[in-house]
Order: sequence, then C-alpha cells, then structure tokens
Amino acid sequence: MNWIDLATAPPSDVLQADICIIGAGAAGIYLALQLASQGKSVVLIEAGPTSAVNARSVGFMPSFVGDEYAGAITGRYFGLGGTTSRWGGNLVPHTSYDVRDDVYSSVWGRIASCVKEQSPAVLARFGYTKDAMFEQYAIEKLGSVADVLAKAGLDVQASLMLPFSQKNLLNLLHQTSRSNCQPRIFYNAVAKDWILSNDGKRDNSVRNLLAVSRNGNKLSVNADKYILAAGAIESARILLEIDQSTFQQVLPKDSSPGCFLADHLSLTIADVALVDLKKASRLFGPHFEGNWMRGMRFLKKEINSNSPRAFAHFEFQNESAGFVIAREVLQAVQGHSFPAITVKSLIAGVGDLARLGYYRYIKSRLYIPENTPVNLQLDIEQYPRIENNISLSDENDEYGRRKAVIKWKISSADLGGIESVTNQFLSLWPGKKAGLPDLIPRELNADSRKPYDAYHPVGTCRMGENKEAVVDFNLKVHGLGNMWVVSTGVLPSAGTANPTFTMLCLANKLATQLG
Repeated sequence: MNWIDLATAPPSDVLQADICIIGAGAAGIYLALQLASQGKSVVLIEAGPTSAVNARSVGFMPSFVGDEYAGAITGRYFGLGGTTSRWGGNLVPHTSYDVRDDVYSSVWGRIASCVKEQSPAVLARFGYTKDAMFEQYAIEKLGSVADVLAKAGLDVQASLMLPFSQKNLLNLLHQTSRSNCQPRIFYNAVAKDWILSNDGKRDNSVRNLLAVSRNGNKLSVNADKYILAAGAIESARILLEIDQSTFQQVLPKDSSPGCFLADHLSLTIADVALVDLKKASRLFGPHFEGNWMRGMRFLKKEINSNSPRAFAHFEFQNESAGFVIAREVLQAVQGHSFPAITVKSLIAGVGDLARLGYYRYIKSRLYIPENTPVNLQLDIEQYPRIENNISLSDENDEYGRRKAVIKWKISSADLGGIESVTNQFLSLWPGKKAGLPDLIPRELNADSRKPYDAYHPVGTCRMGENKEAVVDFNLKVHGLGNMWVVSTGVLPSAGTANPTFTMLCLANKLATQLG
C-alpha cells in the first residue's frame, strides 16, 4: 500500500487526483477503497499517525462553552482507522422506525431507503454475504417470546457486531494492500488551506488543498472532487473555515454548518431481578454466527412523532477474570497495541477463559456467569437545538488553523423526553406474568438517572433541501460544486440506531454515484 508519512516525506510536486478524501476513519477508508477499486485515482489525507491517538495527541483539542462534550474528547481518535480503533463494531440499521411525521420525515425517508438498499453491499465488503435478517433473526431466535413482546407493543431487532479482526478498518487497508488499484495515503497530514475558484459558475469549487505536518512539511493536492470524511466535528470545523476564508460568503446564507450538534443520551433505566439473571442471559444474551456476534434491542411499535427516537437493550455486566483478560487482549489487538496482563490475572482467569471458549465454539453463545448483573439500557436521541453547536475560535492551533469551540448541553426538554420514554418502555415490558425477566426500575432522581452521551455526534452537517441544510440528498455541500461530506454529522438526529452503519451505507451509495 502506498502509505507516506508527510512528516518525513521529501518535497514533491502538486499531486493530481480524481478524488481527495480528508479523514482515514470508517467513512474515509471505505470510500477510498471503493473508489480506487472503481478505477479512480484517490488521495487519502489523515491528520494522525498509523496507529490512532486521541484529539489532544494530534493537537485537535476544542474549547468548550458550558458543559464538556465527551464525544469530542474520549470518543474521538485520529490516525489510520480513526475511531474504529476503539469502537464496539456494532452494525445497526436505521429503519422505517425513524421515519415520522415531523420536519425530518423526508430526510429520514431517504436515509432508511438508502440503508435498506445499500446494506448488502456494505456487509459484503466485510465478508458477510448472507441476508443480515436484522428484523427476522431475533424473532426466530426468541420464538414465542417475540410474540409476547409484540403483543405488548415492543419490537425486537438484531444487530451485527464485526469480528475483532475487522473492527479497526485499518485492517481493510491491509487486506487490499496487494490490489492493483490502491489509494495514495498520507498520514500526519493536516488539511490546512483551501484555494477556491468560481469560473463564473453559480457555486464555488475547491481547486487546491494544502496539507501540513507538525514539522512544517507541506503537501499540495489538486483534485476534481473533495470528500470530507473527518468526522462530525472536524468536517463541520473545516466547512466553517472554508466559508470564512474569503471576503465573499461561500456557503448559502442560511446554511448551518456546525449547528444542531446532538448525540444519543444513554442511561440505565432498570435492573433485572436477581432471580431472573440467568433467564435474561439465556433469552437475550449475545449469540455467535460464525465470527460475527449478534445482539438484540427493543423498539416501541407505536411511533409517536412527539416522542424522541429511542431503543433499549440489555447490558450484561460481565467482569469475570477470564472475560476481563479476553477483553483486554482483543481491545489491544483492535487498537494495534499491547495488552496489559499480569501472570496473576492470567492464572485467576484460566477457568473462565476455558468456559468462554466452550460457549463460543460449542454453544455459539457468549459465556455469561450465572450471577452477572443485567441492566436495561435506554439510548434516546437529543432534541436538535441550534444552541448546541460548533463555531470557530479566534485562537489558532499549532497548525495555524482556527480551533473549534463546542457549545453543548443536555436540555430540560431532553430530560423530559428521557422520563417520558423511560416510563413508556417500562410500562410495555410484559415481565414475570408473561414468563419474562422481572425489571426493577431505577429511582427517578438526578444521580441515578444522569444520562451520558454515547459518542454518536450528529447534526453538524445536516442533509436536506431546506434552507438550513448543509448537504443535499447526495451529500454534496450546498454552495460548493465539487465537495461532499460523509460523516455521522449529515444525520438530522441520532435516531433509533448507532450511526456508523448508516454512514457506511451512505458512503457506498456516494461511491457508486462518483464511480
């Protein structure tokens, strides 16, 4: 693979390419490989090193106004693979449950349609060639239990979790390193200056990108098309900087890059009764399908346009010695680092490791010890608010770019939505009378019900045709004739699913259009 460290690269002439992609995380890597396989010359620019590091290490720390948004710090990594070096690898589709009679109905309709159409091709890229059966898998596994849930007003759906060998999308680059069509990848290369041209056309176009390294090395790229795949926060920051880089406004006056920053808010709403822990694990614990793991989640059948989109799932608090060791090793492999395991902990975990192997390869289930605590977790979208936003600071970072300023908080409307949806889910749960695990609701107070963001930033580059939209339904930036954005930021809200799979489906569709 043609990987080049800009910090050590010799001076070069201006690079010419069909397409330049900024950001080598999930979307950037996926797009680079798809477009290169279609015969396009692709340059992929990544700010971080070969192994992903946090925002502070790469010099991308934002400033905060009010609450600190953890999704911009703990949940954000730079380098080849990006945040996929740390994520759980959970692939969950947005569906018709996200399409409601509200201001985002047309956008969610397009998104749900795209996911349904593109998901087989995306999964095939990762080696999963069967029907994912997101709706039918859980129903078939649960049998009559699924009928009980349906009668109570709850739908159960399945998710797919990538095998550990594929969670870090850097591994996709390794797998295709012998391909004839390879993207040129520059790491330690920070997108800095953009040169625009108009040529008498209605929209401006990007003519040239200058990328720099920490030590001052420079890379100049001329491409026909540019794709921002740098994440919801950095992609919005770049658009804001482009828009303010000339005396004449580049983006439409009412366009709102950086605005409506939102996330999923996650919290535990109930605990499974001690006598039902084993039953909960048996019914709803993760299954293996080959190297893929499958989980289950619950959605309300009745769609209420006045209620935030949400889903619930059981969390199994497995902290057995063997599981902790296995998790440490696998996360180290995913992050391309070394596991911190002592001989003492290894000896203590030998028995559990054997059980994990037995359940994994003989029973095709994740081993969960009998007394493992089980909680019901709620993930609910924030209400999109223009007050939650990303703007530009007057202060520059070490690369000479304007720093991002993030204003984000959990509003009283968010807390009210949490209370309402929590009560709805718990009232619908059939419980012991129907042969299901009994749930003990958590007390409704500020300490036990404090939600946290799930590192699923959305809204900053919203898709649509209304005045405030930043990109159109084909992900092209309004006001720029040759720039597209592919990040979770194009989603209008967090919806009823983890956003990465939907982003990959949007990326696959774009790659087909640009190919």
